[in-house]
Amino acid sequence: MDRDKITIVMESLNKKIMPKINAFSWSRNKKLVDAKPPAAPYYLVAEDLIAHLQNCDIFIKHIYSTAKNLSRYGPVIMTPGVSTNANLFRIDNEGNCFHMDHNKSFANLLAAEGFDVYLYHPGYAERIYNRYVSQHCENSIYYQKRYRITANYSYKNLVNEEIPGIIDFVCQYSGHKEISWIGYSLGGMTAYSYFAKNADNPIKNLVTISSPMALNKLFFRFIRYINFTSTLLGFEEDAVLGNLAQNMVPLTRTIRTLPDWFVRFNLISPYLFNPMNINNATIRTLLGQISEPMPKELQKFFLNFVHKGGNTKQEEISNYLKQLRLMRYKDKNFLFFYGTDDLIATPDSIFLAREVIAPDDPDNLVRSNIAGHIDIIVGNNACEQVWKPTAEWLKDKYQK
Repeated sequence: MDRDKITIVMESLNKKIMPKINAFSWSRNKKLVDAKPPAAPYYLVAEDLIAHLQNCDIFIKHIYSTAKNLSRYGPVIMTPGVSTNANLFRIDNEGNCFHMDHNKSFANLLAAEGFDVYLYHPGYAERIYNRYVSQHCENSIYYQKRYRITANYSYKNLVNEEIPGIIDFVCQYSGHKEISWIGYSLGGMTAYSYFAKNADNPIKNLVTISSPMALNKLFFRFIRYINFTSTLLGFEEDAVLGNLAQNMVPLTRTIRTLPDWFVRFNLISPYLFNPMNINNATIRTLLGQISEPMPKELQKFFLNFVHKGGNTKQEEISNYLKQLRLMRYKDKNFLFFYGTDDLIATPDSIFLAREVIAPDDPDNLVRSNIAGHIDIIVGNNACEQVWKPTAEWLKDKYQK
């Protein structure tokens, strides 16, 4: 059965009527899959939020602490890199995901410190929308429907539609006029583009982790492998229609049976992470639960980015850099992380981002030793070298 026929079958089975939603409205999901009672000592709570934008719904996982006598800081939006969903920030130091009884994941750590954490799942996260939103979020327009990303979904959708909508949503929902943004890889790149288009915006504190101004041309060597994996994930989503449990999915099951040596020490792994700075369980979680199909137009964007810096005309590049340089005159704070062993977002590309945006702060560039592109965010030293420094930096900015 081809994709069109599958869509027709799913739509015929769905008898619900799509509600008409106003832009920037929201709703809570009352049936939370991970909603266990808050437990000592951190008393963390997770709730599902749906931001109803003009052309789509965006899923946000809201994590916060109900502990008494805890210092309260403002809202923090966390956004993932390409081909991953925001559950990337919920992986703990042992490779587990979704648990709420500890502070050993990036999101949990921030929430336990008193931050109001919003995990933003971009519209390209098909696995999240098919396997979770369509099954559990009754207030979403995607509930009990097969989610399929539009054919022309691209970088512009993220920068021009989703990010402004998410920021407005979080400001309205939290009641704060200013927010913090933590972007990993693509999540930071989209923030750069958003800043270039919106000099006066609600983001007060921007933390980017391995978010380059230019991509290493080595990207060409393994983009075909990423595309191949993305294609498999896409076929898998069509096959299961988002209705089977994850442990029933053929690709995911295959990943779980791979030998440990192959998981970490294969031909492509050195390009993506330092094999000595990440454990096997984390990689399996990434492949089985965090990885997402990459839309074709987003693939094209990255290939174009390597060639021309993400824009098609020199005039556009010059204007982009000019707008970003204006940020140094704004009342905003910036923190840039880079991995010494990152072959995708090389240290030089992070130095360039800092030089363009905020070169005058001597303390806004942080090195993560022996970290590659993926393990900088979920590796063995990620907590000490990235998570905790981010939390302390944000607390310092809020206290000031």
